Amino acid sequence: MKTKWMQIAILAIVFALGKPALGIAQSSQTKGDTYTWNGELVSLDATAKTMTVKSRVAYQEAVSELKHFKAGDRVSIVWSGMHDYSDAVRQVRRAETGRKIDENLVLPAELVSTEAPNPYITIRIKVPESGLGAIKTVKPGEWVTVTSRQRPSTDDDAVVAVRPYGATTTSH
Repeated sequence: MKTKWMQIAILAIVFALGKPALGIAQSSQTKGDTYTWNGELVSLDATAKTMTVKSRVAYQEAVSELKHFKAGDRVSIVWSGMHDYSDAVRQVRRAETGRKIDENLVLPAELVSTEAPNPYITIRIKVPESGLGAIKTVKPGEWVTVTSRQRPSTDDDAVVAVRPYGATTTSH
């Protein structure tokens, strides 16, 4: 009988110690559901809940591809980066209506302009209400950090958060 109680006690200890580790694994998985990228704020439209931002294009092939697009086109921005961070655009694709995004680091957006042959692209994206409040003091020409969802289901949920560049946050 004593052995059975000892086994129960050991099992309880293992469970108690394992539960926090399980929580850590789950929170890191949630973090992997998003990625961040930076851009220069061009304008903010609080009424439409959109932000226009300029970002760097990483590859010359992507700069060349931009000749096939015009302002107002719906596009999919494919970011250059790894896991949860990007620093530039790798590719611009024509958005396909009704097609689900099944890749990481892809953002639905509206093309505003290109600066070919300069490696910059200006896009318009939807911003959540909390993001609007977080960047209301950011002026055009200043930088922002955008947190986007991996494989967003709609344009409306593609951007999770926006904050001034360099600002820290304690929550995701």
